[in-house]
Amino acid sequence: RRLRAGWPSNTFPGHVSMATGTFADVHGIVDNRFYDRDRGVYSYSSDADWLQAEPLWIAAERQGVKAATYFWVGSESSWHGHDHTYRIAPFDGGRLESLKVEQILAWLGLSAADRPQLIMSYWAGVDTIGHNFGADSARLSGQLAGQDFQLQRLMQGIDELDLWSSTTLILVSDHGMTLTGPGIDLAGSLQQAGISARVFGGAVAHVFLDDVSQTMAAREVVEQTIATGCADARVYPGAELPAAMRLRHPSRTGDLVVVGPPPCSFNKARGFGGIARQMLDDLGWGFGTHGYDPDLVDMGGVFMAMGRGVGPDLELDEDEVRQIDLAATVSKLLGIDPPANSEGRPIF
Repeated sequence: RRLRAGWPSNTFPGHVSMATGTFADVHGIVDNRFYDRDRGVYSYSSDADWLQAEPLWIAAERQGVKAATYFWVGSESSWHGHDHTYRIAPFDGGRLESLKVEQILAWLGLSAADRPQLIMSYWAGVDTIGHNFGADSARLSGQLAGQDFQLQRLMQGIDELDLWSSTTLILVSDHGMTLTGPGIDLAGSLQQAGISARVFGGAVAHVFLDDVSQTMAAREVVEQTIATGCADARVYPGAELPAAMRLRHPSRTGDLVVVGPPPCSFNKARGFGGIARQMLDDLGWGFGTHGYDPDLVDMGGVFMAMGRGVGPDLELDEDEVRQIDLAATVSKLLGIDPPANSEGRPIF
């Protein structure tokens, strides 16, 4: 019924969890943007060396299986000196899905000796529409129709190549979407209190203090700030973040971590963008976001599979599958061991 994301239910952690079979505390991509005390700021980076767990395409190549990636987080450069056979980079958010279909079919049309046995590709889905117009926007249907048309082209191409007996097509999404409210300006409140800090994240915010002796004072400021706008939020010292979240990283977890339910968000745009956002919020504009507790229904993604290994009578034991199970499932289909750090189990 749903694909369960990890914490936070965002794009970059989700893609990397699917590729590595483990959670953010191990693979290290704790959000789309974050701070590493040793390395500095990560912001939608294409440098694969930020990944601290082996991704699927490297595990495949290590075991003699050719792999291809077309825009997958962490695939755009060498991973700690290791490469895979085919790679489309750098990322281009405006690249048409039709071009991706053509390239995927071209790879599938190669000779058996040259053909990649693993192909991973990111498509735009409905993320941008959901963010800009809300999770319930009628515009989502139009966007989905365009995505479905390209998926149909891909399936027709596999038909024409007569490859279904040897091909499994798996369709997943990295997270869900829900309505969000005006952002809470944690960074601004700390600055006004004379506390120097870096704040990263939205639904989960990491607060990095320049002076850790100010931790208690900073926590008081944060708790006062969220008291009126998000009373159900929790503030944790980084070292006390619940282990079940699998988000406690030695150098990438904040001195304080703020976790809130929808529609809370702990960043606030400033300048003209902030003014425009506030005006639209006041007018009742429906913005969407994600990153919240993966247990929430709205944070669930999709999982669909067809082709080799997916018989018509296949029944899954669970109502949901986990992102971390993708790597183990694909590895089983390929007849290889899963990535080195994988904790998942095959879905079928």
